[in-house]
Amino acid sequence: MAAFYDPFMRSLEKVLIHHRRYLLQQTSGVVLEVGAGTGVNFSLYPKDVRVYAIEPSVPMYKRALKAAQPYPNIKVFNTGIENLKTLTGLPEQFDFITSMLVLCTIDDPEQAARMYHRLLNDAGRLLVLEHIHSGNTLYGKFQKLVNPVWRPFADGCNLTRRQDLILKQQGFIPLEEKYFTLGTDWYRAVMQKQIKK
Repeated sequence: MAAFYDPFMRSLEKVLIHHRRYLLQQTSGVVLEVGAGTGVNFSLYPKDVRVYAIEPSVPMYKRALKAAQPYPNIKVFNTGIENLKTLTGLPEQFDFITSMLVLCTIDDPEQAARMYHRLLNDAGRLLVLEHIHSGNTLYGKFQKLVNPVWRPFADGCNLTRRQDLILKQQGFIPLEEKYFTLGTDWYRAVMQKQIKK
């Protein structure tokens, strides 16, 4: 997947990069990037932020590591969100967490969302860019049909999840959100965590 991910995504990224840039230019302080992939976000961060990027796939991690070389403010780690505790030297909490095209592949997105909640400081922001299931449309039915074949081909990518609903159910409140269509349905949001009193 890592070998052809960037060529496969090239035409789509011509549009997605505007959404990525819009979100990432809002970052400051210390950022956790979940699912760095091949490092497509790295050039879009402000130069004064500290970014800790995690990627569990070894082939993807190697590409992200190479992409991070021009950016001394970005550190890349070969791990997933569920194993973050095993790393040393990371902050206990972050000012921003970025989740872009990642919750579709994580085995337990609800657990990941709860970890986002714990890792984000009280004033922090979760920046989200995810494709979501198209629901009861004809295309949504097609997604359900091809999902069992698509998932192993696409490194675990799940076409039938509603990441927007998962995040809201796990205690995140959208400060702004945008739904749009690029072949499939997409969700972009800036979210804050709900703080229990």
